[in-house]
Amino acid sequence: MMSPKTFIGFTIITILVVVAASFSVATRYSVHKIGYEDKPVLPGFADKVGEVEEIIIQDAKRKLTVKRNGNNWVMADRQSYVASNEVVSDVMLGLSELRLREAKTKKAKLYSRLQVEDLKTKNAKSILLTIKGKTGELAKLIVGKASADVVGSSNAGRYIRKPSETQSWLASGRLEIPLDVNKWVKPEFLDITSSRVENVTVTHPDGSKMIVSRAGKKKFEIRNMPKNMVVEYQSDIDNMGDGLDKLELEDVMAVGKVKFIKDKTVSTRIRTNDGIVINVKMIDINDGNFWAKFDAVAGPMASDLVKKEVSEINLRVSKWVYELPAHKYRYLSRKHSDVLKDPKAIKKK
Repeated sequence: MMSPKTFIGFTIITILVVVAASFSVATRYSVHKIGYEDKPVLPGFADKVGEVEEIIIQDAKRKLTVKRNGNNWVMADRQSYVASNEVVSDVMLGLSELRLREAKTKKAKLYSRLQVEDLKTKNAKSILLTIKGKTGELAKLIVGKASADVVGSSNAGRYIRKPSETQSWLASGRLEIPLDVNKWVKPEFLDITSSRVENVTVTHPDGSKMIVSRAGKKKFEIRNMPKNMVVEYQSDIDNMGDGLDKLELEDVMAVGKVKFIKDKTVSTRIRTNDGIVINVKMIDINDGNFWAKFDAVAGPMASDLVKKEVSEINLRVSKWVYELPAHKYRYLSRKHSDVLKDPKAIKKK
């Protein structure tokens, strides 16, 4: 049984713990409340959305400009390639609903922690967003890191700062600011499913060729197979038929903006079982930027429906060159040394 002295001591300790916990909660609450707000980051911006003519997105290395073109939007930096109205609407909605929640640092040396530093700052990771109308600037905002430390219906937030102010803020709301071209446009520009592909011929700058043809429902085989060599992985041949399947761009430029130098250009021809021939010219720029241009031809036995498809493909791609995802470039540029091995070397593994 607990003695009276022990019971009193235990009670005192319990009271002290409760008081300390209460003080801690109160302290945390008061710190959180300092600088707490609930008002729009851009007052009145929702009423000006219809006036927006230009959106400029910049980070330390890149700059994109999206401009209004009638009822649509275009990528001004990409020779007026059509942008996504939906993406523009999402950005405008995000800005309209963004609300100040909590004041953060005013010290420039601490901005980098929130990624709200000026772009000219060394190693800056911030995004500068500028919105313009016909009469001038409608909004300008430095957008920093995303944060989940926000209470509210959105349960999401961003650190932000107005360039003309030293005060940074935690703002609530879902605001995504894409910095890549393929996030501002419809990325898929060509779709020839593998099941339609009958033959793929890849010609490299040195004149060497890799030719594969369908050898089953899902398999391909090498038609110009060198002697005394074997296929290491069948999948590396089969996926050559996937090069044009749901093909998406990484970036896009007008024809003429990328030079296809003869001694560095890979030429690939894809022939389908219903009479389409797709010719692709590809070049690797700066060891990892894979650019390509396309044209389509209808074979002599092609149906009217196929001929219509060819016309639609050319209408879509004839004015543009596209940066391809690395894996699609690999599918479209295979060579023998990529897929074949000496059988003796394989046995030694």
